[in-house]
Amino acid sequence: MTDQYVVIRDMSAGNDSVGEMWQETKIFPADATLDEVMAWALSEDDDYSKSKRLHSEKRITITRPHS
Repeated sequence: MTDQYVVIRDMSAGNDSVGEMWQETKIFPADATLDEVMAWALSEDDDYSKSKRLHSEKRITITRPHS
């Protein structure tokens, strides 16, 4: 195992028939707290959401890759 966690948030804007979908990924050190990870995962700090002011819903995946 590595000393890092990979966190992926699946993003969407709009509704189930019209909208955009994308993924954002961030790598955290293994000693990061769950609070730190979730603060990023649930934030609205992406440029798209800021510029469009759209509601986002996220699915969050946390993995620890094998070396």
